[in-house]
Amino acid sequence: MTIVLLDPVRPTQVPVDAVEFLGGAVQFTEEVPVKVRWLFSGTAAPDDVDAVLVSTDRTNPDVQDRIARGERVVAAEKLPGDDVIAAVQLMDRLRSVGGWEAQQTHESLRGYLLEETYELLDAIAAGNLVDLREELGDLLLQVLFHSRIAQDAAEDPFDVDDVAAGLVRKLTHRSPHLSRTDTGPIDIVEQERMWEEKKASEKARGSCLDGIAMSQPSLALAQKVIGRASKAGLPDELVPDGLRVVHIGVDHSNGGDSAEDALRRRVLDFAALIRNAEASACNAGVAPGEMTALDWIEHWGLRG
Repeated sequence: MTIVLLDPVRPTQVPVDAVEFLGGAVQFTEEVPVKVRWLFSGTAAPDDVDAVLVSTDRTNPDVQDRIARGERVVAAEKLPGDDVIAAVQLMDRLRSVGGWEAQQTHESLRGYLLEETYELLDAIAAGNLVDLREELGDLLLQVLFHSRIAQDAAEDPFDVDDVAAGLVRKLTHRSPHLSRTDTGPIDIVEQERMWEEKKASEKARGSCLDGIAMSQPSLALAQKVIGRASKAGLPDELVPDGLRVVHIGVDHSNGGDSAEDALRRRVLDFAALIRNAEASACNAGVAPGEMTALDWIEHWGLRG
């Protein structure tokens, strides 16, 4: 006889190879939904009669018993992303049935997101692929969790499909090489240039600092701010030495502030100077993103 294994994520989609076996008597394992059973034209067979067995669970004892007897198996093709769909459905159940998951907010999950990110970075640094796979799963949970929370928002709700669709649009727009017809090597420098060009066309930025995650660790933030400003034409001499050297120690005159906090304050002060200079230049008729080194010097320390 024959075993037909349906995709548990898409149980109504029957494999083409299985159609010829489903016109007669069929049996179902207990987890197959009733609405799926009604889709089959054959008649339900008693348990003591040999018939085609339809299931969505390869590990079901009845399925395993038949496989052990050598019966033919016709299975739905597993598609990339099927397990992601299963994870989305599980997250929905966890959020819907109440308990801890139902009480969480975007704000309450901030610490978990940060912790999981650092654990993923540790796995990458260690080169351990087993740990890397697990930590990627933990980070995926955060994406699913935040997306599910946003689904219930009173204003501007979205779900995980909206997140994925937005990503597809972004990658497609910023990756014109996807439509290449030739098979020659890709110029990486040109690819990066086109990426930045497409990115700039998506968002009208009023400052070279727009889009920077200001909550990131202060050392990374300093590097990002300096890099963006330098790329926008800021002269090197306008970058304060206090952003280039970090002193580790206790500043008793400032209440024992940490080096992290001290550097963050300096970076934020520097960022404010950059935005003020940009605003002043804009008021003088210099378009955003077109400031020269002389423009930066002329408007440095001024407010728009």
